Amino acid sequence: MKLKQTGSVFENHGLWYYYVQLPGEAKRRNVPLRAPGAKHTLRTDRPRKMAEDAAARYWEEHTRQFRRHEPAAGATVAELCAMWDAHCKECYKGPDGLPTSSAINYVIDVRMFRELYGNAAVAELTHADMLQLRDALVRSGVSRHTVNRRLWCVKHMLDWALDEALIPASVKAELTQVRNVARGRTAAPERPPVRPIDDATISATLARMMPNTADMVRVHRLTGMRPCELCAMRWSLIDTSRTPWVYRVPPEANKNDWRGGLGQPRVVCIGPKARAILERHKDGGDVPFSPVRAFGEYLAGRRAARATPIYGKRKDAPPVPRALGDRWTTDAYTKTIRAAAEKAGVPPWGANRLRHTFGTDVRRNFGLDAARAVLGHTGGGCITDVYTYDAIADEMVRKAAPAVEALG
Repeated sequence: MKLKQTGSVFENHGLWYYYVQLPGEAKRRNVPLRAPGAKHTLRTDRPRKMAEDAAARYWEEHTRQFRRHEPAAGATVAELCAMWDAHCKECYKGPDGLPTSSAINYVIDVRMFRELYGNAAVAELTHADMLQLRDALVRSGVSRHTVNRRLWCVKHMLDWALDEALIPASVKAELTQVRNVARGRTAAPERPPVRPIDDATISATLARMMPNTADMVRVHRLTGMRPCELCAMRWSLIDTSRTPWVYRVPPEANKNDWRGGLGQPRVVCIGPKARAILERHKDGGDVPFSPVRAFGEYLAGRRAARATPIYGKRKDAPPVPRALGDRWTTDAYTKTIRAAAEKAGVPPWGANRLRHTFGTDVRRNFGLDAARAVLGHTGGGCITDVYTYDAIADEMVRKAAPAVEALG
């Protein structure tokens, strides 16, 4: 809905001005009028029509943010986002029937779009509104990568809306023409690559963890699997009849199970060092690493370190851990690592950096193809580059050195 333009154009000391009170402002003010792209105020020797056109452009530019909050006929952006939310929760489900992280992220990524244009009709939005959305994302302080991902998600929602006949093709065509922000050409900060975690930091962190959880981190470091894959590990899923052992990741923990007609399988090879660690946990049932056992070790350690004696019935009774799940969640696993790192006096780090560490080691010693196989990447080397960033330069030197030594 368009706001009716108010204010008046007048001349003062040979210059054109616009006397106007914009919506949301407390009082009127004098605005010097300029031609498009000009730095100086229009002089009165220019036609009045040019000054009136400049005033109309100023009004249009500075009232767009207020027009979007007015009620509009037809489907609004808020209604479209609500339907998109319901679609994501229904479409992006895991084998357990619960919404996946993609469903949650897709709703979060369109939040700024809904906040800016919630009450505006989708059909009334223009390419300029999408540019303003991009500028708002940049000003929000998120990284350039996040700005582009959220722009892509809004475009993806508009593609879906067109398939569902919620918007006309002309609207979709206009609103999806906004370009991504380029590296070095935007105020949005760059997100630094995730670097491997050094073994000294890992060792310091392990010293402040319970033995069961510390072995879990060691296996993670020696296999390079995803945290969700490690948390879902079961002895019944590990083929110990071959060398190396092969862990077949279950569908609920397989990030790429949805890809392809039959799903993309994910297997993790377990080498001799990791096998030796796992062997120590064969007597704990089907789950090698359990939060119940880790918490039991914590309680036993506290009891052994008591300075005062235990009296009464509790003297001979073992400590009883609180009710916990039979498996780790990725959030609890990461929080445990961060808490141990803080106790050890090292910078807190996340569990997924262990995957970067092992992938980098594999690429440095065995090349890109081996790193892709270990990390479970089948869509090309570009995603593997993200996990093995520190090994790229070493690989380039190794490949270029023979030619340079021979010809350079």
